[in-house]
Amino acid sequence: MSAKAPLKVVRIIGRLNVGGPARQACLLHERLRPEFKTVLITGRPDSGEKDMSYLLGSSEGVYSIDSMSRPVRLFSDLRSLVFIYRILRRERPQIVHTHTAKAGTLGRVAAVLARVPVRVHTFHGHVFSGYFGKVKTRAYLGIERFLARFTTRIVTVSEGQARELADVYRVVGKEKIQVIRNGFDWEESPRSSAEVRAELNLKRDQTAVLWMGRMVPIKGIELLAETVKEASGNSELVFMVAGDGPLRSRFEELTRDCGNLRILGWQQDVSSLVRACDLVLMTSVNEGTPTSLVEAMFAAKPFVATDAGGTSELAVGLQAAEDGIRKAKNGFIVASDAATITRCLGDLANNPGMRESMGQAGQARARQNWTSERLLQEIKHLYYELASGAKSRGQSA
Repeated sequence: MSAKAPLKVVRIIGRLNVGGPARQACLLHERLRPEFKTVLITGRPDSGEKDMSYLLGSSEGVYSIDSMSRPVRLFSDLRSLVFIYRILRRERPQIVHTHTAKAGTLGRVAAVLARVPVRVHTFHGHVFSGYFGKVKTRAYLGIERFLARFTTRIVTVSEGQARELADVYRVVGKEKIQVIRNGFDWEESPRSSAEVRAELNLKRDQTAVLWMGRMVPIKGIELLAETVKEASGNSELVFMVAGDGPLRSRFEELTRDCGNLRILGWQQDVSSLVRACDLVLMTSVNEGTPTSLVEAMFAAKPFVATDAGGTSELAVGLQAAEDGIRKAKNGFIVASDAATITRCLGDLANNPGMRESMGQAGQARARQNWTSERLLQEIKHLYYELASGAKSRGQSA
């Protein structure tokens, strides 16, 4: 099929801000181009957000809509909808694939209006827990349930997320859901760990705990601050916080007297940073597939993470909970409690052998399950399957 008439896919994402969705959208847009005609539509990052458009090799096939941003604004959203509709009418794709909530809403509505035969939406996470109050959450649930009726296939990045959408929130039936885990192009940094640790002023006997992400409520910023304060009596633990966002000033205020903390801001060279640190910490309230933990696994580093969304699916040989801690072969899944988290961090700091063995187990799991090659093959198969089905239905109509 692809040799005779390459499928055209228009991918839509709300914005290319730091995070897993932007990485996945850019990877798919770039790496599918040899086989598909791919187009990317994106909005603009919010104020204070890092733009990840540097992941794109060129601006070819990329449309940027300035009016499409994260906040809900009626006039701007309607304007964005019109722009997307016009692009779809011009490009005439066989498939529209949306990522993130805003793009999922505007993109699927525009795709229906433009009569695009195949409409795919990926839930990288969801906003039904930890984001809004009851009224707004119900409104978003209603919107997603309505849009699901006009969606050919819903993609989730974890089995747990699929169960939540089908059984807990009843957004869509199981028959419309397909689990396709994220994929990563992990490249080892040419810089040595010793070189990077020297730049970070880390001593050999210090255990560097790396936290990466947007500094927003859903990432558990207050819990992170509590953990830093809780661990301030342990001179071996040093926290490296790589990220930025609207809660940075609040985090700085909460940790003002903590000498065991270094706030690095946004970091583009992630691989060298992960390799230079000893373990990765995640404090999120809700996640799809936590990018920081997958990166830790590729770099052979253990993790300590809250049980948020798809986190537990990253764990190898996860044991039953004991005192709020579930030990795995590659890290710890813990309760959202600073003292519990600090206890696990201390155990890893005091046991280099455990860090080594956990890191190796995680790396093997990452190489088996979260490579970009696996992601690309599964997405290609999905596109051809859905396009073939749409063509058959059109011929029989």
